[in-house]
Parts: sequence; structure tokens; C-alpha cells
Amino acid sequence: MTEYAPPIVGSDAPQTTTRALAKSGQIGRLLYESGKLSDDDIDRVVKLQEQRGLRFGEAAVKLRLVSPEDVKMAVAQQFSYPVVPLSNTDLDRSLIAALRPQSPRVEALRGLRSELMLRYFDEPSQRVLPLVGVDDAVEDGKLAANLAIVFSQLGARTLLMDCNLRTPSLHRLFGLPNQHGLSDILASRANFRPQLCTPLESLWLLNAGTPAPNPQELLSNKRYRSLVAKLADQFDVIIASTPSLGSNLDAHLIASRAGAALLVAKEHATPMRELERVSRRLQDVGVSILGVTLSQ
Repeated sequence: MTEYAPPIVGSDAPQTTTRALAKSGQIGRLLYESGKLSDDDIDRVVKLQEQRGLRFGEAAVKLRLVSPEDVKMAVAQQFSYPVVPLSNTDLDRSLIAALRPQSPRVEALRGLRSELMLRYFDEPSQRVLPLVGVDDAVEDGKLAANLAIVFSQLGARTLLMDCNLRTPSLHRLFGLPNQHGLSDILASRANFRPQLCTPLESLWLLNAGTPAPNPQELLSNKRYRSLVAKLADQFDVIIASTPSLGSNLDAHLIASRAGAALLVAKEHATPMRELERVSRRLQDVGVSILGVTLSQ
């Protein structure tokens, strides 16, 4: 892959380019400094911009010097809003909060984030939120990952925990290894720190680790409670992805330890009766149900 060093705008830059950059605004400067536009490109874009009364980004796209995605990335950078280019192959395409943050589904996630910030995470003692589903653990895990991403986009130190010790999957979404993780820590087999989910900022993953033959015993152990307490001191938000409650009691244990849960229902698939049964089951052991969100 060819790497381009960003040009330096300073006293050595041509005066014509310096004047053009002054007219191009912040977007033009960001595209120039990232190596997307050359000196001649800047001049061409500014001329078209002035002739047709366009924004700098619109003019650059019209001249086919940059793509609409390049402009969106520059806008995101201008507002300190981390967005990952679609060309990034390490992230799974299901992570739409990072790859397509303007989509309606992500806007709905931001609405959910606001509700949770107001109703749950505003209390210092409440840092861990399990997502508990009844249908599809893989799809529920993708929802948990996207929710964690939108929290990290606030700048909050966010941890995504893969608590599915039977069939781990979240590490694959971020292109990260699963050699050691939560199960190995709880079994005293390893000391492992959460992995930063680059190129995202403020998001870490504690992967599930080695598939465990005894997940309920591990999650019931006092080591789990001690670990979560330690992590709660290090992170602002912890999203725990759990196995489906219909298949085992692992999610039941995780939710009871946190004292709260957000239920996940599959759109047009989860029966209301099953959702009510799961809700009562968790409330019977003191779990506060914050609401229900839909996975697709």
C-alpha cells in the first residue's frame, strides 16, 4: 500500500496555495493536509467554488478530485467525530455506527444512547449495562458493539465485554485475536488487558477468551464481581454482550450482578409473550429492566 506524507502548509508553501487555502476554509485545509488535494487541485476547486457559489467540498467532488466519503471524513474530523472509512477492511461491515454513522439505524442508536445517559449512566455507581436477548446471540452482539461505538463517539472511555463464554464472536467484528480473554482471567489462566479497537478512539474490547466448559461457574465466581468492579473504575461505560437467555442462564447471572439490563428483541420475530416471560424472570431476581431495543 502506498503511503502519502501530508503536505506542510507554512512559509514554504506557494503564496497562491496559501491564498487559496485561506478561501477554502477548514474543509479545504483538512483535505489538503491529508494529501487528498494538491496545490493545483486547491486552486481549481476554489475557482469553481467562486464561479458557482458552491461549498468547497461540493466543488471538489464535482471536479472528481475527492469522493463524497473523503468530504464526510473531513467534516467528521472538523467536529472531532471519529468515523472510519469504508475502505477499512479490519472492521466488520455490520459495525454501521463506525462505517455509516449518518444512517437512520445509527441515529436511532444515538437516541437510545441519550436515553441511557439520562436514565442510567448518570449515576456514578452504574457503569455496567448487560444487553440480554432471547433469540440470536450473534445479532445481539452486533447491536451491543454498535451501541458501544456510539458511546465511544462521545469521548467516553467505553468497554465492550464479550460475556458469551460459550461461542465468542465480538473479536471477529473488530479483527482482533481471541487467544486470552474473560474466561481465562476468571479461571486464573491469564492476566489480560482490554484491547483498543483501532482505528476507533475511546473504545476497548474485553474478548471472551477460550470457550469455557463451565461458564456459569466462572460467572458466579467472586473473581467476576471483583474484575467488574475494577473495570468500572477504569471506564465510563461498560456494555456487556451476553448469550441469549433462552439457551442458558449465563445472561441471567450477568444481569443479576449488574442489577439492570436492556432487553433485545428481534424485529418481527420475538413473540411478545416470550419477552414478557424473560422480563418477569429477570425482575424476580432484582434486575431493573431499562427497556427493550430491537435488533434487525
